[in-house]
Amino acid sequence: TTPHVCRRQRQMCIRDRASAIPIRRALIAQRAAIDDNESALRAQSSHHHLVSRLQAAFDMAEGDGEASRVVSKALDELTDRPGEMLLADSSRAHLRQVAAAASGSPGCGVTTCGCPAVRRSRTLVFEDSTRLDACPRLCDRGGDPISAACVPVTILGTPMGVIHVTVEAKSPPPKEEIGDPEALAEQTGSRIGVIRAMASSQLQATTDPLTGLLNRRSLEAELDGIREVGGEFAVVFLDLDHFKDLNDTFGHDTGDRVLRSFAAALRRCSREGDTVARYGGEEFVVLLPEASMSAAVAFYERLKADLESASERGDLPAHTASGGLADSSLTEEVREVVRLADLALYRAEQEGRNTVRFASYDMATGDAGDPAPALGFPAGNQDA
Repeated sequence: TTPHVCRRQRQMCIRDRASAIPIRRALIAQRAAIDDNESALRAQSSHHHLVSRLQAAFDMAEGDGEASRVVSKALDELTDRPGEMLLADSSRAHLRQVAAAASGSPGCGVTTCGCPAVRRSRTLVFEDSTRLDACPRLCDRGGDPISAACVPVTILGTPMGVIHVTVEAKSPPPKEEIGDPEALAEQTGSRIGVIRAMASSQLQATTDPLTGLLNRRSLEAELDGIREVGGEFAVVFLDLDHFKDLNDTFGHDTGDRVLRSFAAALRRCSREGDTVARYGGEEFVVLLPEASMSAAVAFYERLKADLESASERGDLPAHTASGGLADSSLTEEVREVVRLADLALYRAEQEGRNTVRFASYDMATGDAGDPAPALGFPAGNQDA
């Protein structure tokens, strides 16, 4: 080949290589975009898988404690760094740790709902605990500088806690990784909200709203339990004496206070395992399992002494109670024992009040008259 031809060929090769550069760059960019897309799809799939597993785990959690254990296990999977969850207590004023990762707890010093993430109701990431805009709780922790991610936990629409994870300084979790702890916080708040709503509904269904005692429906459930288990038991049927007169003289607000005070006295005088219920109006029933008439007598004596002591304080009008006592030696029918105690109470009221009477076999055989009519489920103070 001539020099002229060689020079021409070299020029053509240079032009070919130059024209190929944009193509190569486009291919490289395309491959990078495909890789980024695949990484995003894998991360999205992993996130959806995590959410699905969290939902399954939380669905099996039946209380706050079990939900907190799910959080601890989830933190172990999400990070090998210290992590914890803090939730508000019943007063909604203080935060306390309820879950921690196996790798350790960051030991956040926040003790109130003044936590910045909780107060602002959004995720906060702190790059370095030494920076001016770092959370004060990070600055106060001492030791080596750290980074932290704080995700609020919202329960029934209110920020009530925080999931807190720490790492080395200037190494906070990248934005794309924050989604997992946020999903954990969301699922946690949702499940605990359901648990607490159900507990509140159950409490309202089983307790008397004025006194906080069990209501009659709950008492009947306890009686059914006694019938299934068997064994001896005693019943104390009580009525506040002249409660209508007290209401008329001092007003319903004072009457409500008397009812609450009487309920507190019943709690103080009962044993562990006894069932104390508001039967209706100013009538109350105390169920004493594994007890005979003597235990019922001892209970009434404790209650009478307690009421006398309360009257001496003078913060409420003096009030007394009449009682009817019965036990399982009279009949094998559980609800019949309650009826007999009610009949004994009627006798106590007819014979002067502020006293107690015992059910007897003549009542069990129907010689003592008809029982009092069944009562409903009053929510507040009702006159006799």
